[in-house]
Amino acid sequence: MPVKFIIFIILAIIVSVLAVKNMDLVEVSFYDFYLNSHNVRVPLLVVVLASLSFGFFLAWLDGFIAKLKLKATIRRNGKAIQSLTEELERYKKSALSEHNESGK
Repeated sequence: MPVKFIIFIILAIIVSVLAVKNMDLVEVSFYDFYLNSHNVRVPLLVVVLASLSFGFFLAWLDGFIAKLKLKATIRRNGKAIQSLTEELERYKKSALSEHNESGK
């Protein structure tokens, strides 16, 4: 198992235990799409787990995007290597043919 995953599981367990011990209701204020203020009373457990889940999702999304960029870079570099290899082969053939012609 990757170390990051183990650390995440340990962190999630610690946060969950602390959140379960603190089941008090807290007031969450937010704005809707019309900029009207709303207040909702929810258990602290819900607030903590929602925040943890949202942070996990953002970190996963960032890693996923980085992985896609890395794959694109690898693909682009592979094409460049293949193009340069083909060009090198052409130069080798032309150099050999010039060498053979000058030797005759």
